[in-house]
Amino acid sequence: MTAIPSAAPAGDGRPGAGLRRLALLAEGLTLLGVVIGTTFVAYVWSDPERVRRHESGALYGLPVAIDDRAWLVTGTIALTALALFAWAMWEARALFRTLGAGDFFSIEVPRRLTRLGYLALVGSLGGIVQRAATEIVSRIGVTPRPTQFHLTITSADYVSVIAALLLIAFAKVMHEARRLAAENRGFV
Repeated sequence: MTAIPSAAPAGDGRPGAGLRRLALLAEGLTLLGVVIGTTFVAYVWSDPERVRRHESGALYGLPVAIDDRAWLVTGTIALTALALFAWAMWEARALFRTLGAGDFFSIEVPRRLTRLGYLALVGSLGGIVQRAATEIVSRIGVTPRPTQFHLTITSADYVSVIAALLLIAFAKVMHEARRLAAENRGFV
């Protein structure tokens, strides 16, 4: 394990107090995000009328028809997105915990960064698909049949894809740095 200089007192292998506080705050925010997401999905999808209002609002007031089947399918889509989000938040929480402990060059850091990057990539691209699928399901029962379909790709989707690719690239750089450090220790 390579010691990393920090603002902590000499002899203390832990990171500076600023990083520890940031990591603790970030851990709390990841858990709060899961609680908020779970509460939102449970609240909205516990009542088909709330789902109808939510989906109509998401479609800028377009008419939607939420029957039992549409309620079940849109709920399944929402639960899938929630599960992916919760997994990503759990990975981020564990990464912040590792960094807050000062274990910067742990093998877990590039592994978690890689998983987090792929989860973010799937989540950002999946968000586009989720919105489209939910719109189709929500509008199937509308009479007369809708003749237009919206595929929304926002700048936030684009930035999320780029950020996900940066996480993956940074994880690969960290993995290579670990390999080179191990190789250099072998020469000494």
